[in-house]
Amino acid sequence: MDVRGIEHLTVAELIDEVRHGGRFVVFRASVGLLVATVELASPVYFVREGERPAGGGRWWRNVLTSVMGWWAIPGGPGRAIACLRDNARGGLDVTVAVLRHLAMAEARGLGLNDFPQMPPMARPHAA
Repeated sequence: MDVRGIEHLTVAELIDEVRHGGRFVVFRASVGLLVATVELASPVYFVREGERPAGGGRWWRNVLTSVMGWWAIPGGPGRAIACLRDNARGGLDVTVAVLRHLAMAEARGLGLNDFPQMPPMARPHAA
């Protein structure tokens, strides 16, 4: 799992940062393909309290969603609006899933970025 912004931090330091308002976020894009919608998610970013998410490719995900997100029946417009709304609010908050995932990695003796991927149930997705 690729988490940006946690370099040189331990799990204990991350938990302390989260207690003080830090969070893990992803940015999404939605592409409508007439009868299906594909959602593209950024890597996970750690954002400290009082900071704005840096990077994430939010601008191109918003442009892609604005142009291509509407073209699916029936869910295209709804998912496009959800992606744009979440991106405008600073990303989709996946803090609980990432902390659970990092705790599993630490229990297995792996480094913070050594665990290959988030389990399927913990991956961010549209509601």
